Amino acid sequence: MKSESNQTVGRKGGMYCYIMTPFNSQGDIDHAVLERYVDAVINNGADGVTCVASTTEGVYLTESERFSAVETVCNVAHKRVPVNVGVGALSTRQVLYFAEHAQKSGAATLMLEMQTYIMRVSRAATHRHYAEVAGAVDIPIKLYNIPSTTRYDCTPDEIADMADIEGIDSVKDASGDATRVRDVRALCGDRFSLYCGLHNVALDSYRYGAIGWEGSFHPLFGRQIVELHQTLRARDFSKGAEQFATLEPLFQFFKYYGVPQSIKAMSAWSDIQLGTTRRPLSELSPPQTCRLKEILTTLGCFKH
Repeated sequence: MKSESNQTVGRKGGMYCYIMTPFNSQGDIDHAVLERYVDAVINNGADGVTCVASTTEGVYLTESERFSAVETVCNVAHKRVPVNVGVGALSTRQVLYFAEHAQKSGAATLMLEMQTYIMRVSRAATHRHYAEVAGAVDIPIKLYNIPSTTRYDCTPDEIADMADIEGIDSVKDASGDATRVRDVRALCGDRFSLYCGLHNVALDSYRYGAIGWEGSFHPLFGRQIVELHQTLRARDFSKGAEQFATLEPLFQFFKYYGVPQSIKAMSAWSDIQLGTTRRPLSELSPPQTCRLKEILTTLGCFKH
């Protein structure tokens, strides 16, 4: 039974880096850069990687691009770290299609948010959606709550109602409210492993019981974010608060100006250049880019 095994990938926690999708000057996925990026992230100490999810511009990819990105990431990470693949879509049918491909490609776990468009989706329909996907695959699901983009807020009590779906082994909360971690633990105990989904609430999320974190990083500052996770996972919150305070200006920058925009902008100052964001996403303005470089300089990201 997938949810009862303490050996499932999702239940182990860890620092997962969600991988930006690099584009070349023609706007196509640059698979050579993607390979080098995944390799560098793993060498920085990431416990796992996540691809084609919300913040990795997965929703802006064509189906063939999406599948090719998953295959590239899985090939590079094979037998090194687990790969978490985003499979969210508007219809259950589409999610099942994405999930089947991810599993065949070597994904260790699937990340699924409840996407909505015009029609309101009921709690019963949401439960059915997750149950149908979980029953169709042999790898665990990470329930992903990101109401700012999906317009669906999977509240702690609804997550508790999902406990009977064996295939869900973990929850990633990106609501922006770290107390959600506390509340899910209060209602569900150790049924789910809990992951922080936003950089700026990582410290409090671990204080409330998270054992994992999914946050994007570039190798320019990768080791610093991995070390912060390791400190917080060890529950050394005194040291963790100091490390977090150092990185907090960067995390707040992400909050207000966007993670993909920021990661791609900073990549121009490295040997792993990820290109621009895909339209309609905008790039950082010159003043924003200047401020980002100031923050990274303060963090000691540029070696002379």
